Amino acid sequence: MRLVLMLGLCLPMAWAFADESWRLPLVEKEKTIEQSNVARHNILGLYPSQVEVPLDGSPVDTSTRGYANIAHAVCWTANYLAGASYRYAYLKKSGAPKEEVETARRRADELFEAVYRCQLVTGVRGLQARGYAIGHGESYEEREDVPTRDVWYQGAGEYKDLRWRGDPSHHNYSDATHGLMQYYDLAAEGAQKVRARDAIGNLVGYWVDNDLSVVHLDGVHKTRILGWTDGKTPNTRIMMAVAQAKYAHYVTGDEKFKTMYDRLIGQYHIRGMQRFDVEKNFDDAEHVFCHLENLFRIEKDPELLAAYRVVADALWANHKDDAQSLFTYIYFAVAPDAPGKEKALREALYSLQTWPTDMIFQPRMSSLREDLKPPYPVYAAAWDNEYIWKGNLLRPDGWLSRMVTDVAVSAEDPMVIYAIDELGDVYQSRDGAATAAQWFPVDEGLGEARARQVFAGSGVRLVGVVCDDGAYVSTTGGASWLRLPEPLPGVKPLALQFDAKNPQVLYAITEKGVYRTDEDRRRKFGQTWQEVDERFSLAPRVSSYAGAETKPVADPKNPAILYKAGERQGVLMSEDGGRTWKAGVTGLEIPFVRTVIVSPHTDWVFAGTPGGLFLSKDGGATWENGHLVLQFTKNTRMDLGGAAFIDAFWRARYYGFIDEATASAPYAGEK
Repeated sequence: MRLVLMLGLCLPMAWAFADESWRLPLVEKEKTIEQSNVARHNILGLYPSQVEVPLDGSPVDTSTRGYANIAHAVCWTANYLAGASYRYAYLKKSGAPKEEVETARRRADELFEAVYRCQLVTGVRGLQARGYAIGHGESYEEREDVPTRDVWYQGAGEYKDLRWRGDPSHHNYSDATHGLMQYYDLAAEGAQKVRARDAIGNLVGYWVDNDLSVVHLDGVHKTRILGWTDGKTPNTRIMMAVAQAKYAHYVTGDEKFKTMYDRLIGQYHIRGMQRFDVEKNFDDAEHVFCHLENLFRIEKDPELLAAYRVVADALWANHKDDAQSLFTYIYFAVAPDAPGKEKALREALYSLQTWPTDMIFQPRMSSLREDLKPPYPVYAAAWDNEYIWKGNLLRPDGWLSRMVTDVAVSAEDPMVIYAIDELGDVYQSRDGAATAAQWFPVDEGLGEARARQVFAGSGVRLVGVVCDDGAYVSTTGGASWLRLPEPLPGVKPLALQFDAKNPQVLYAITEKGVYRTDEDRRRKFGQTWQEVDERFSLAPRVSSYAGAETKPVADPKNPAILYKAGERQGVLMSEDGGRTWKAGVTGLEIPFVRTVIVSPHTDWVFAGTPGGLFLSKDGGATWENGHLVLQFTKNTRMDLGGAAFIDAFWRARYYGFIDEATASAPYAGEK
């Protein structure tokens, strides 16, 4: 017990984050994030927040063959457009250099065109796509064989080379219109202002003309713009629709929009409203806060502004302690006299100051750190749902890696390593786990079989696995697999071992005994078996799984040295046969270990953690990253993007919440 308590106190000091980019000055951070967005999250200006980043460093594929979360792209692009519009407006009013102002204007125009293109690509005036990819053929979502109706279409007319995602929601219309409105008022000039007017009028007009419904391309399915409603009680969806109707009348002057605005105001008793009941909902709060920002700028009726202040106060009551920068800056822009301003602005600034520039999804287990409490600094937060306004600063853990459950090292070349995860997928590294780019899935030939143990042979291309349905062997490094017959009818191998001297010989260990393959090269590998002396002994290849009865594993070269998985204590090591133990956590990005694996073909020790695979080259004293992180499909990596930072940062500059000195200074505070 004394050991466990001591480890608990020491863990926070031993566990540090390698990425220190969050300490950069805000102005430098903004430029770095913007550059990454342009390079990685850019489909003709469209901003898909979550994209797959190739492990070899090649560019993100924005075609239909690539992966990007297009289904939410119009929402994220509209939010990004709002932030870019505030950037332009701030730089212009602050007297920034002309070239810098012009660059900001062009970027806002580019994002606007992408949002507008989501209408134009459908070929139906006012019908908005969720997003689009470049090219023809099936998209990422269609490849996943989602069991829903067909909602992907090829673009119309001049947009025939874009494939777009249909089935829009009321949120898609809400986000797009508030982003378009902020662009119209803050950044659009000349012909672009006319285009923004048309974009808003067409978008809102589509549901106004269709009895508050968005009719999908099939002409059958509809999205109710108000969602569920009892017809009299105001809620967040009602406020989204109210704001959209106001925008459309403001920019077009068309009386049908004023009629709809007045209808909603009257039906839902907005005028004179004293109370707005709303549950805590980060998604709807983001929508309505952004709409209130616009409404307070364009609405002149004091009675309605008073009602909108009631809405703002109700939303803020749910989120005042969440350190959500965007919510904070919008709320105190529309309610500058509200209490708690100093604390909220301090926490909002802290969130921006702790924002990393490396936005690739990383496993997080801040629950292990006694020195961190929610709301968490952004570099330690479990990023949530693509956009960082969804409550993630309150969640300690997320995006954890699937556990690596077994590892085998080639006898010929220890740089060749095989690993399997808890799903039974098999991977091969060809550089000793030194880089993520050299880990490749090698289980395609196994079909539906799920590997439970992996065994490397004397040559780099020899590997075997034991699955639930039997044993398989590959003589091609996993490029192809051969299912082995059972040594006896109904008797499946429990483990395999390749002969150290003869690559044609494979041993199968079963509950009935040990069997070896026939050495006749004229026969297919492993197709016949013969029983061998029961005194046959396996090479010392074992693993330790954390749990109620964790058993230690011995070093193959020194049986007195033992290892076992210690879960929150990292890897436990003993040099005296298990009489005393010490913990090894140095270098573990998440010091929570479920599996420990040793191999007779190397001195390295491997550990499976929620942060991926780690390995030790000094007997467990220190650990280094094995670069096999399994959060998504196989070992793919996703990048989140950083438009959310840009949204909040430029509002803070525009409203005067962050001055030049603060924006230009690196963060020097404690983690």
